[in-house]
Amino acid sequence: MTKTKVKSAAVVCIVLTAAVAAMAGISVTSAVAQANSAYSVNIINKPGIGEYLTNATGFTLYTFKVDVQNSGQSKCVGKCIQSWPAFYVANLSLPSQLSASSFTVVARTDGSKQLAYDGWPLYYYWNDTAPGDVNGQGALNVWYACTFPAPFADATAATATADTTSGSGGGW
Repeated sequence: MTKTKVKSAAVVCIVLTAAVAAMAGISVTSAVAQANSAYSVNIINKPGIGEYLTNATGFTLYTFKVDVQNSGQSKCVGKCIQSWPAFYVANLSLPSQLSASSFTVVARTDGSKQLAYDGWPLYYYWNDTAPGDVNGQGALNVWYACTFPAPFADATAATATADTTSGSGGGW
């Protein structure tokens, strides 16, 4: 295949990805970001949420308002962690918009590790079954996609106390 044909094929692939993303309500830049698995953490944009973090395959990363920023701890334990699994990756690779200094490691009470962004532990949601799903967005008014550049950019951290060991119904 000639260089021109290869470039044309790449452009067609990007255009088709953008078209499919537009039908799904995802911006063109987020469609390209989801397709780029070179990064262990990515930023995508979805109407109604804005820019938020995903893993390398485009699954949404969430924050939990009951957690305490910069505490180095997660409040999601017991059944909660079954519905909201901790996100961790040992080899962090990031797009230029993100800084490695914004990420820290939380040592969980069970001995496992969890990545935190801007001091907030990151989680998946068990009911997100495809890249780009945001089924956990706003769950119980304490679970939100980790927005960029700052988690909870349009909300203040909750002061609620909760039984974080329960988890029926996909909650905490």
